Amino acid sequence: MRTLKAEMLEAFLQENPLIVDVRPEAEYVRGSLEGAVHLPVKVIQHGDHDLPKNRPLLLVCERGAMSELAGLYLEAAGYTQVYNLEGGLRALKKT
Repeated sequence: MRTLKAEMLEAFLQENPLIVDVRPEAEYVRGSLEGAVHLPVKVIQHGDHDLPKNRPLLLVCERGAMSELAGLYLEAAGYTQVYNLEGGLRALKKT
């Protein structure tokens, strides 16, 4: 899994990643990145999803820990283009 620093997000979005917000529903409804799909880490853990393997996946959460965990699950399932937003959405608020 690769780590993406908040200040690199704008450039990385040019690669057309699928943004996956892995937070619980109560946190997700408060707002996320534009175009993000909601897929809680527990769903990813159990493999109950159809995320593409041929497209970069940018995983986001509030602080970066849950998205890192989700990335580990995805890598174990054979995903190779997995990115974690370092510091999560909070880091974006600081840029």
